[in-house]
Amino acid sequence: MYLNNQNSYLTAQYLRLSQEDGDKEESNSIRNQRDLISDFVAQHSDIKIVDEYVDDGYSGANFERPAFQKMIEDIKKQKINCIIVKDLSRLGRNYIETGKYLEKIFPFLGVRFISITDNYDSANESGDLDQIIVPFKNLINDAYCRDISLKVRSQFEVKRKNGKYIGSFAMYGYCKDPADKNHLIVDEYAAEIVQLIFNMKLDGYSPQHIADKLNEMQVLTPLEYKLMCGMKFNGGFRSKLNPQWTPVTVIRVLTDETYTGMVVQGKSKKINYKVKQSVPVSKENWFRVPDMHEAIVPKSIFYSVQRLMELDTRTAPNQESVHPFSGIVKCCDCGQNMIRRSATKNGKKYYYYHCSTSKNRKGCSSHLINSENLEKAVLNSIRNQIELLVDAKEVVGKVTVSAMNGRGMKIINTQMKSLEAEINRYGALKAKLYQDRVEQIVSEEEYGEISERFTKKINDIRKSYTELEKKKERKLSNGVSPQEWYEKFEQYENVQSLDRKMIITLVEKIVVYSKDKIEVHFNYADEMQEMMEYAAEQRESLEGKERCAV
Repeated sequence: MYLNNQNSYLTAQYLRLSQEDGDKEESNSIRNQRDLISDFVAQHSDIKIVDEYVDDGYSGANFERPAFQKMIEDIKKQKINCIIVKDLSRLGRNYIETGKYLEKIFPFLGVRFISITDNYDSANESGDLDQIIVPFKNLINDAYCRDISLKVRSQFEVKRKNGKYIGSFAMYGYCKDPADKNHLIVDEYAAEIVQLIFNMKLDGYSPQHIADKLNEMQVLTPLEYKLMCGMKFNGGFRSKLNPQWTPVTVIRVLTDETYTGMVVQGKSKKINYKVKQSVPVSKENWFRVPDMHEAIVPKSIFYSVQRLMELDTRTAPNQESVHPFSGIVKCCDCGQNMIRRSATKNGKKYYYYHCSTSKNRKGCSSHLINSENLEKAVLNSIRNQIELLVDAKEVVGKVTVSAMNGRGMKIINTQMKSLEAEINRYGALKAKLYQDRVEQIVSEEEYGEISERFTKKINDIRKSYTELEKKKERKLSNGVSPQEWYEKFEQYENVQSLDRKMIITLVEKIVVYSKDKIEVHFNYADEMQEMMEYAAEQRESLEGKERCAV
């Protein structure tokens, strides 16, 4: 019950302002709310302000606000028995929750509630009309909050689609552009650490060893670096007095596509405007806009690292980095990884590879191959491939490498158009065949047989079309320019030994058939094939001109 018999109420003035639900008008400023309440209290001698509770920057869609929760605790401790606000929307915009506080919680706790501009006072026992009007006002406030939330979400979605960065803080390696808060610029110091992490991964180091190296170098963690730069950032992962790099932190850096110049947003979303909890969004529904800021890591390196992350890169005992062939050597029969093992004979240690399926006694054969012989064979294969490419480039010409790659894309587009025409032609033939059956030009048996052949032909063409689509997609998304893929091979022209970075850069996989037979599958095989074909055409054309001249 309300304490009407006392001379004054122990009153809390509650002030709230939100940037999210549209409380930007001057009339709703904290200062204005405070002045309005002061004027009201000055005219009511039974109200004594004992404390002020301010939630500045908190939405009214829920009641998980620090000052409001502290006020409730003080009410329970009987320090307060009256609450005064400017209007009902300051208390909250959630219709159900606001009504619960007004109709159940405050009366149960013996708290008088006053909303000045709504002319509402719970101590006014004759205010039956308020019992009808107040719920409607709460409902309107709730609807207003929902409407604002939808507008804000729509604005954010437009910005995401346009590649505008809307995060509160820039990720490690970047900072917000002072001239445009929705644009990222490179933080030179942190960017060098990011590049170091990627290069170490390419050199075969595991996330654990990369983290250990960074800690040894006393490199600040991303969180500590932000705090050192004066940012009021709390990522929720600071659990120690001396935070250190961990494999999880390293992996976050290695898998963040933002470092390629891509703005990636919308990875999670709030359930609704009343619930702060977020749920993950499937990857295909993320907002991804390329080339929105300067890249710290070239796309080719980033995608090479993503491939590395998928490989079996377990570091051998007492080793800092993985073996150059880790996850690359495959069995010709079962397609599983070949495992590197050692054996000692006459006091000398030998290394060899054998099929992991065979080792686990799940079928297949061992396909044993000596490690040293494998390395020599792969090195020779790489040398031969580079020699062919260098020879082809001399014919093609440095300037025409780009034209040659453009030619490859034109060929794919021409082939796709040809297949589309074939699909349409067989579709028309099926339609005509159906008409012939209706007009009894062909029998039911003939119709079934011919129609089945046409259907099979269309399905085969569609499979070929799908393969061309994949090939085109690889060309568009492989992260390298037409010239760049060639330069990746050219830089190893005089290579004398193998290392992890070179293997990952040049080789897709190594297939082992026997101790005397392997097959090296190179990255950019389609591009290389096109270059070889183009070079052959150029040679033939030159030879033809020479014959004509003679």
